[in-house]
Amino acid sequence: MKFLSAITLVLLSVSAASAANSDRPNIVVFLTDDQGYGDLGCYGSKDIVTPNIDRLCAEGMKLTSFYVHNRCSPTRAALMTGCHAQRVGVNNVVYRKEKIGLNTDEITVAELLKTAGYATGIVGKWHLGEWNEFNPVNHGFDSFFGFMECDDKKTTAIYRNQQIVETVKHKTNGIHSPKLLAAGIEFIKQHKDRPFFLYYASPLPHVKWLPHPRFQGSSKQGTYGDVVQEIDWQVGELMKTLEELDLTENTLVVFASDNGPQLNVKGYGSAGLLRDGKWTNFEGGIRVPCIMRWPKVIPPGSTNDEITAIIDMLPTFCLIAGIAPPADRVIDGRNILPYMRDEQVDAPIHDSFIVPDATIRHGDWKLFVKSQTPGGGKSDTIGKTDRVAAAAGSLFNLKNDVSETTNVAAEHPEKVQQLTERMKTFTKELDANSRPIGTLSTETN
Repeated sequence: MKFLSAITLVLLSVSAASAANSDRPNIVVFLTDDQGYGDLGCYGSKDIVTPNIDRLCAEGMKLTSFYVHNRCSPTRAALMTGCHAQRVGVNNVVYRKEKIGLNTDEITVAELLKTAGYATGIVGKWHLGEWNEFNPVNHGFDSFFGFMECDDKKTTAIYRNQQIVETVKHKTNGIHSPKLLAAGIEFIKQHKDRPFFLYYASPLPHVKWLPHPRFQGSSKQGTYGDVVQEIDWQVGELMKTLEELDLTENTLVVFASDNGPQLNVKGYGSAGLLRDGKWTNFEGGIRVPCIMRWPKVIPPGSTNDEITAIIDMLPTFCLIAGIAPPADRVIDGRNILPYMRDEQVDAPIHDSFIVPDATIRHGDWKLFVKSQTPGGGKSDTIGKTDRVAAAAGSLFNLKNDVSETTNVAAEHPEKVQQLTERMKTFTKELDANSRPIGTLSTETN
């Protein structure tokens, strides 16, 4: 059963009322699936043309140290809850027909924004439980058009809210892009006169790569590049809709990926100078492109190099909507609005990014407390060593060695000890304040 305490509801209602006359921004989050750090023009790609995303970057801010989890479901759980996925029990991918999903007791960003008067909609991939009780409309979304299931091995259903409207063979087939795009545009137009939150969760460029016919052969990076250019088209069409409705100025648009690229298949994406990709906690697996545009607030052409993360979306969105995050539970994310304003801060908002029991980045230093094997099979970037494991205790200086090529633990034993202790402290706190994943009830779904 969903839990929002009476006190919390009152506080949220009061906050929403106080913000009712303010010019609250619309929020659009465009999340891609398995897209690498080096797969966009504005992040250095020479073979994939992304003019619309590059324009978004030129008109907004590029975040260069933005962190997610290394797989789909955990990152999506972190976006929804503002917490490390391990805190909410989503430690792994929620696979097809597993009787688990995002716990209905979690308070999602969509539920919170609804209390501030926002219309909330999701288009695309959910991947946090395919059973009815885990459906996005039971997690704060007014509308849902997209996919509940996680893979393409069998037929996949397209849902409108809680009803199946079509069954398709591959959800990653670009032939579906116009349908998803139409749903996103419809949502924006329907709610143009009130604040809205649109979560556009593209199933692309996850394998299998089947670009829409209009994009086949359009890039210099094979079928994968074609699909990324298809994504760029979708972004452009959504931006065009905002412009036509005169909503650009006061709409926050966030573009990011849920994890790094899959490298062990032919025609893979690129993590640029970062090491390895999906399934790993090397930088190429957990550091992804992130662009934010909000002309009313974010200086155009700005860049932020500080540690930020997908967990920061919930508290930041709450602040700009005039409400408070839940006070009855631990929230790992932080408000990063000062960064978005390009303001000077006395101390970093995050001094660390931690993957529980695996790795910790603190400032420029990164320690693996658990050994990390490579997850990709090929490399297209000089300096990568993604066929070599990092043993537990490996230490890298990301300022000097962003590709994680040289273990400097022997030269800095005091740093290894410091970061090891930080991880122990964090893990102890996490164990004391973690919450379970949702399990399917005995009721018929």
